[in-house]
Formats: sequence, C-alpha cells, structure tokens
Amino acid sequence: MTPPVELPSSLPSLLLVSERDTARRGAEISAHQDRQLAELQAQQVTDIFQRLTAPQGNAFIMKGQPAPKPTAATEQQAERNNCYEAGPFVDQADARRWSNAEHIKAFEVVSKELAMSADFQVYYPAAKDAEQARINKMMLKAKGFTDIWTVMDGEVKGALSLGVFSDKQRAIVFKAQLAERGVMAEIRQRTKTRSALFIRFMQPQSAAARNISYVRLPLADCETR
Repeated sequence: MTPPVELPSSLPSLLLVSERDTARRGAEISAHQDRQLAELQAQQVTDIFQRLTAPQGNAFIMKGQPAPKPTAATEQQAERNNCYEAGPFVDQADARRWSNAEHIKAFEVVSKELAMSADFQVYYPAAKDAEQARINKMMLKAKGFTDIWTVMDGEVKGALSLGVFSDKQRAIVFKAQLAERGVMAEIRQRTKTRSALFIRFMQPQSAAARNISYVRLPLADCETR
C-alpha cells in the first residue's frame, strides 16, 4: 500500500501564548545581559587607562601608606612656641610671687604706661569763637558761678570747667542741678597715666588656656627681648 504523501502547507505554524511569553522574556534577559557585559567591559577599559595615566604621587596614596606622625619632640616644640603676657603688678616682688604660684620659672619684666581713671569733670561746651566764649563766661557768672576756668587742652579744649568730682554719681547730680538753673553742661571722664609692670613668658598653650589672666602676644615679642 502506498503511504499518503503530505503536501507542504503554506499556513504558519501555531504558537501557544505561553511559548510566546517565554520567548519574549528570554529575549529581554539576553538583551539585559548583553548591556551589562558591555558596561563591564567599558569600565575595565576606563580603569586600565586611569592606572596607566595616573601620576606617581597618586600611586603612593593608593597604596595606603600612612602619613608620618609628628614625634613627641615636634609636638612639645609646637606647644612651647606661645608667647604670653600677665599683669599689671605693683613691683617686681609682686610679679615674682605670681610667677612662683603659676610655676613660671623664666620670664621678663616689662614696664608699660597705663591709662587709669582719674575723675569726672563737669563742663560747659566750648564756644565757636572768642566772642561767644566771653558771652558764655559772663552768663555763667551772672548765674552765680565764680569757680570757672577754661580747659586748655584735650578733646574739649576751650570748654569752661564748672566742677571736678571723684565720684561719677556726684557729677551726675551736679549736672542735673545746673540744668535746673538753665545751664546745659556735659560730663567727661578724665584719665591719668602711670607705669605698671608686666611679665612676658613662654608657656604651652594647653596650660595658658586655663588661666584667663594670660594675654597671648606675637611670638616675636618673646623672642626679640
């Protein structure tokens, strides 16, 4: 018996839905893997190029070599490089007592002029010209002020002094009394200078920081003396 002959069919073969989905996922996974492989290869090329072109200094850093640590002598020297000043002191004996209490063995005594509070002066402001000054003085005498004298120097030169007080509150009271009599006076604090002793010394910053009486100076102030 002759077997039947199968004629080729022009119809497309049937594809199940599950087969289609499986094929699609396979294509996506393959494409993703291809992209990852391409990125990995590109990164490897970049890393090789950077290592070849990196300067020698970076190579030292990449090796993780630790930076040299400062020695104890270096740290101690850095602490010694601090210049300080303390004072004022009444005399050298007073400075010596203070330095002994602070365990400061080496120091230098320095004399400086200090501006100290002296008193409080009540005055009538200076006139613009000599004629106005004469009129002001006549006006004050007419009000019963006899102890008047002209300030000859300083920032209120030409003013008429009406009184000097050691206590500021008394000067304020006197000024108020003058205002009640129609005299608009002012108050200034006068100063005087006196010599005072200070000491300069080298001290570690960690020790000096605990004492607020220390004043730090430029290092040259201790080295050049």
